[in-house]
Amino acid sequence: MNDMRKVLINFDFPEKYVQVLKEKYDELDFVVSTDKKEIFEHLKDVEILLTFFKCSRDMLDAAPVLKWIQAISAGVDYMPLDEVARRHIILTNGRGIHSIHMSEFAIASMINMARNCHIMFRNQMRKKWDRSVPQGQINGSVLGIIGLGDIGKEIARKASFLGMHVIGVKRTPEPTEFVEKVYGSRDMGEVFEKSDYIINLLPYTAATERIIDRNYFDLMKESACFINIGRGKTVNEADLIETLRNGRIRALVSDVYFEEPLPEDSPLWDLENAILTPHICGISPRYMERAMAIIDHNLKVYVHNEGTMINLVDLGAGY
Repeated sequence: MNDMRKVLINFDFPEKYVQVLKEKYDELDFVVSTDKKEIFEHLKDVEILLTFFKCSRDMLDAAPVLKWIQAISAGVDYMPLDEVARRHIILTNGRGIHSIHMSEFAIASMINMARNCHIMFRNQMRKKWDRSVPQGQINGSVLGIIGLGDIGKEIARKASFLGMHVIGVKRTPEPTEFVEKVYGSRDMGEVFEKSDYIINLLPYTAATERIIDRNYFDLMKESACFINIGRGKTVNEADLIETLRNGRIRALVSDVYFEEPLPEDSPLWDLENAILTPHICGISPRYMERAMAIIDHNLKVYVHNEGTMINLVDLGAGY
């Protein structure tokens, strides 16, 4: 009989990292499985779950001794957080993994918009030579970041270095390096009104669903661009489409959508002033390497009861 405390990894974690964990924590029994039937067989005696977008209510019901969930995603809105809280299960996430590559995506998006690359890409497909396409720069522009977490702060650092004036929104306003002014949620409209570029990084919760709607889009400059790399369900997509169709704002870059995959009949596909990417902003060749650092740190704290876990999720807030 195996009396070792079981850890279930229910995603494709590179074998080299699994071996490191087995050697460092020989008091734990590490099991890797992505097969649904096998996962449910293991859950009955799992104490620790390492997961990547897989943790349903059924899974929790099948795991009576589960004490800690380590997600390697930043968002945890796919989990039954009320049940996690009721059972006093520790929940930690992958916050910090995405900061470098998502901030690079954000900077690239703004430069593409400033240079009107979306227009020139379409001209290329049509074999159309047009040197009259306006060419701008992000230097000197105002960037509004909605959600100043780890990713937002890294975007602010990079954007500030490139000469942008950064303002932003944080649930609890506090001075933030590289951000000239931080607003609270109630004053979010001021950020939309003042910015040349808006980057949405809000997490999805019951309180943020469709929170960015016509009321905010109507405050934006006609020359402004909206970039959504947070959660698709935080935006009222119908209002966004209407805003773009009417030319109320200049352009959109979106990596996330209210429904994913984006339906073939979505009007977004046909908009000339939109760049759409298929929820790839968070992908990086170094993702698992960065996830490993978080997992290792938190396992050390959990097993040896020394230090403090990082990335603890506020179950009341949902992130």
